[in-house]
Amino acid sequence: MKTLSAGILFFSWCLLFSSPSFGLNQGQDQPTDISSHKMTYSGQDNLVVFKGNVHVLRPDFQLWSDELHVFLKPGPDSDSPGQQENIEKIVASGNVRIQSNDRTGYSQLLTYFPDTGTARLEDNPRLVEGQNSVEGETIILNMYENTSEVLGGPEKRVRVIFHSESSAGE
Repeated sequence: MKTLSAGILFFSWCLLFSSPSFGLNQGQDQPTDISSHKMTYSGQDNLVVFKGNVHVLRPDFQLWSDELHVFLKPGPDSDSPGQQENIEKIVASGNVRIQSNDRTGYSQLLTYFPDTGTARLEDNPRLVEGQNSVEGETIILNMYENTSEVLGGPEKRVRVIFHSESSAGE
């Protein structure tokens, strides 16, 4: 029964990535510090691109990637890219790592849709907490509905590794 409990706790942890504290859900009261080698803004394309050793720092999480694309919704408010309601989607690509406390997620591609609260980790995604991990071909997290789904495919099956507390001494 301890293994089942550890599994439930681990999947509860996975939901951290599907909670507003994941950080891609940009709250108004929390500063977001983004650093990179280069930033390009194109008002015509409604796009902000950060390239080269991208690091996003917030009080509740950190994200690293090779590139970060922030797609803005078309319209008069797209000139204020810092406002979440103006963001259509965020795409982090290349060596993506996101960390909150002792929990870390890895992939080569992370796509986040603020309107639906959905984050999609693709290209070798893996979530890790201590010795516990879950991986698959695609990991889909819904932050608003507090759900997660790990999909396998022809290239990679779903794999979950749980470590339960030792039952010695019971």
